Amino acid sequence: MLRKIMLRLGYGLFFAVPLMLVTYAIAQADNHTQEVNPPQLECKGCHAAFYEAWETGAHGQATIDPVFQNAWVAQGQPAECLECHVTGFDSTTYTWESDGITCQACHSPIPENHPLEPMAADRSAHLCGDCHTETYFEWQVSAHREQGLDCAGCHDPHGTSLKKESGSLLCASCHRERSSNFTHTSHSEQGLTCSNCHLVDLNQSVSEGKSGKDHSFFVSLEACNSCHVYQMHDPVEVHQEHPTPVPPDNLAAVQTVPVSEAPTPVSPVGFTFLSGLIGVALGVIIAPWIERLQRRSRYIDEE
Repeated sequence: MLRKIMLRLGYGLFFAVPLMLVTYAIAQADNHTQEVNPPQLECKGCHAAFYEAWETGAHGQATIDPVFQNAWVAQGQPAECLECHVTGFDSTTYTWESDGITCQACHSPIPENHPLEPMAADRSAHLCGDCHTETYFEWQVSAHREQGLDCAGCHDPHGTSLKKESGSLLCASCHRERSSNFTHTSHSEQGLTCSNCHLVDLNQSVSEGKSGKDHSFFVSLEACNSCHVYQMHDPVEVHQEHPTPVPPDNLAAVQTVPVSEAPTPVSPVGFTFLSGLIGVALGVIIAPWIERLQRRSRYIDEE
């Protein structure tokens, strides 16, 4: 009986060993394929509208913009300027991957199975602050930051324009009650808008990396004095802002979108062991038929 069991296990190993070797080779080939860098995808092919907005916007024009080029050349073409005006700048070799602030600056890394898996997207104000440092510091002390409204809540990151046709419409998407009341004020009758008081001009050049507008959104005394320098205000009721303003879009309060890492390659050992078990089972099952064929062959030879 023991001899029969050992014989059948031997048949099982006879089938298992080749199957394990083939499985291991295939698994290793798959892992090698996963390690190959994904091809550079052409974003324009699927996202034509986003690409067109980017191409004509400040991010797409960051390197070739005449204002930047004139200021950069006038300062002797300092390398530190390219940190924010190109993508993938290497200060040691003075080379870069692409002109302008490209898709990869905010969407990275590229998933291997894109477009089945969506691209990662960093919408955080911190990412914007890497280049727009002064504006980022102003925003940090604003009520917008306290309410979780970051840069992408108001600005289209592709075209670098506002998400509404005008600043007043954009403000009204959150400050609805205040905006409605403002339309009946003397300020509105004089043609003033929200930005005239809450986004005052800082008298700074945009080419210096600043927005030129105060993004703390405070109403300063200078803003009032620009029109009312010789006047005194009558007592007015102070209106509190709506405690929970509605964000302009569904992701306005999102700081970062989780970045999906590339899948970890599966070890071929597990597959090899599983295929070995299948091979042993197959050999044990087939062993009785093999034994019968052997007995029949011996019987024929004896006759």
